[in-house]
Amino acid sequence: MIDKGTNYTTREQQKKLDEILKICNNAVEEQKKRERTLAYGLDDYTEGRTVGAANLARRIKRIAFGEK
Repeated sequence: MIDKGTNYTTREQQKKLDEILKICNNAVEEQKKRERTLAYGLDDYTEGRTVGAANLARRIKRIAFGEK
């Protein structure tokens, strides 16, 4: 956990943040890839999981990294 009283992170914390960002970016990219190549309407279950994962990833990035 990041100490809210400081403006820096340890190397271990930074590694964790980098991994979270990587996972989030992968989820968002997977949704974009599906939109570009596969479209929607073929498999509701997988599509719902893809869209849901990308939405959660965007929310995490917004909270943790101040991204839009």
